[in-house]
Amino acid sequence: MALSLPPELQQFAERQIASGRYTSLDEVLLAGLQALVEREHLYQGRFEELRHDILVGAIEAEQGQLLDGAEEISAIRQRLRQRHAES
Repeated sequence: MALSLPPELQQFAERQIASGRYTSLDEVLLAGLQALVEREHLYQGRFEELRHDILVGAIEAEQGQLLDGAEEISAIRQRLRQRHAES
């Protein structure tokens, strides 16, 4: 497969090889792709968590279990002030 990298990425890959961390451009590219796969898995997991949280919030809202935003922020600030005063 022919691959043309922008100069800055080509230089980065060459530095990685020169450092001894990788022995070839293929290894550098493979490591980059593996990192991308891991990141995508993390994003997908976080997306599913957010979807679940939204669903729970929608159900709670339908049941009238809503919190007043201003009151909650005030309570959080008060707890933070108390923690700061205790330390």
